[in-house]
Amino acid sequence: EMAWNQVPAAAKNIAFKYNGPVTKYLRYISWQYLWGGREYGLQFHDTYFEPAPEVTEALRRLNLKEPWLFDARKQRLSTAHTLAVHGERLPKDAWTKWDEESWYLKPYLDEIEAEKKQRAESSGILPAYELKQDH
Repeated sequence: EMAWNQVPAAAKNIAFKYNGPVTKYLRYISWQYLWGGREYGLQFHDTYFEPAPEVTEALRRLNLKEPWLFDARKQRLSTAHTLAVHGERLPKDAWTKWDEESWYLKPYLDEIEAEKKQRAESSGILPAYELKQDH
């Protein structure tokens, strides 16, 4: 078992805005004891969904740049949905482990936030993904 203050191997390149020892500990405690997604084999960002336009755009970019991660996400969600529908959980040894967590959407979400900030300081024109879509 990995210590709470160690960064999971898959997430070594992720830089959090708040990353002091207390924040790291709270992130770990929340992930380990308050969030139930790991019982279904999910990673934390698997629970990020539309309708937030930033999330939709981050997922679109993930699919373009790293389609294997996008497909793995879809597979985890499909498995979790099937388990939930049947009122089941994975056996404890198959739960997502702390050192497998990757926060894989964070680089894309950070990129989108930086673009939004830059836009606000310049033209202020909204990109297509933020405009209201009439379906």
